[in-house]
Amino acid sequence: MEPGGGGQIAAAISGSAAGVDRLSALPDDLLAQILRPLGTPDAIRTSLVSQRWRRVWSLLPELHVPSLPGDPIRFRDALAAHQVRLRFLQVLSTGGGTADPKSISIWLPAAAARVSGNFALVVNQISPAAEAAEEEGWDGIVDLPCFQDATGIMIRLGHLGLAVPPPAAGVFARLVSLRLECVWFDDPSELEDVIASRCPCLQHLRLCHTLRMYTLTVSSKTLLKMELEELQGVWELIVDTPELRELIVSRCLLDDDPIAVITAPRLESLEWKYSAGEIDESVELGEMLHLRSLGKLAFFVYGLHDLSYNRTTVQFLQRFRAIETLKLMLGYLPEINIFQYLMEEMNVLPDLAILHLMVDPNGHAFGAGTFHVLKMCTRIRKLILELSGSSDLEEPNACGTGCICAQQTNWQSEEFLFARLQEVEIRNFRGSDHEDSVVKRLFESATAMRKLKVTFDVSVTESKARELCHMFESFVTTPGVCMDFRYRNHTKV
Repeated sequence: MEPGGGGQIAAAISGSAAGVDRLSALPDDLLAQILRPLGTPDAIRTSLVSQRWRRVWSLLPELHVPSLPGDPIRFRDALAAHQVRLRFLQVLSTGGGTADPKSISIWLPAAAARVSGNFALVVNQISPAAEAAEEEGWDGIVDLPCFQDATGIMIRLGHLGLAVPPPAAGVFARLVSLRLECVWFDDPSELEDVIASRCPCLQHLRLCHTLRMYTLTVSSKTLLKMELEELQGVWELIVDTPELRELIVSRCLLDDDPIAVITAPRLESLEWKYSAGEIDESVELGEMLHLRSLGKLAFFVYGLHDLSYNRTTVQFLQRFRAIETLKLMLGYLPEINIFQYLMEEMNVLPDLAILHLMVDPNGHAFGAGTFHVLKMCTRIRKLILELSGSSDLEEPNACGTGCICAQQTNWQSEEFLFARLQEVEIRNFRGSDHEDSVVKRLFESATAMRKLKVTFDVSVTESKARELCHMFESFVTTPGVCMDFRYRNHTKV
């Protein structure tokens, strides 16, 4: 706000209350400030007040349109007449309107000409007419213009087609973030060309739930973060990104003989969520000397021998000699008596500094699986042990007598020594007998612990939390340990 602007507005409002229209006498920039707290539709309605207010809304730097324009030509003309550059333009389908590709394509060029910040177009569902037309062979494609001045683009199209602009349309000169979700591409190579040669500042790319993308090549000298999630049917993925720091690939590749070549020598964080059999010799990850973190991997403690999902996890872990942080989830099926204990199939882990171990016991004893992992991580400095949240079970180990989960007892007597473990964090602790035993066994082996943080499960009352605090204090034999206990919305005990 300009100096003195607040006083001018206050004086004008006071005068208006006395029956004098002093608001309309204010400068345009101050009138625009009055309209900013209003939603975009209400701000536009002020144009009916008088001739003076007719164009005031066009001075707003941000527009939030809650529904797709029913008259695309009128909306196009309004954008073209907007008097300031838009630092944010959002158009949603949540408030109604017809998701007609041709209608959207009419006003998009005007949006591209006005946006100098972020643009968001969210279409959750296409109209029945558009669906019927697509089934009859109509292209159903939204033509994306070149947003030469936009810094961020987010488009979700309810699986409408998207055609990127041809090279002659120009360059996305300032684009830093590009997110395309629920779209399909008739020719994915056109998108590949845009990323490789027409986005000189692109740092963040997210492609999610796309169709008709059987092959994908991403080549960029500027990308720092890339997220590829559920790109249905991709059988070949080529990534050449020399500056990439974070990569997420989630259920993108076909299960049967996919090809993937990842060249990202400066990668620091890798999260690869796969379908069974997706990681094999045909997936080349290249040199990743700076890799520090692997995203969440999962392993089933009980199941059929040589379970493909477990085998894939083990094969993936064997690709890395050392990383800083590993997130690993141990899963238990509700009924395990018909299965085998599978933890022996996991016989090696990378050298770690931080282990985030998530355990979903489904009512079973989980000490054996937990300590099988821990005995391969005796050099860790920090452990996060995260238990599953509240369930209908009275205790996490209330699976009934005779369950095979009680057969693995070596962890209770084996010698463990975590000589470098200085920090332990336990989440969703409920205080069952089995949880108590696991924690006590851990603390007996953590001779160098300096910091302990425990967050109790939401089912734990304050009085129960205080009892558990005393129990933890009795378990910790190392002097000088800093302890932090919290329950219910992280309230400190």
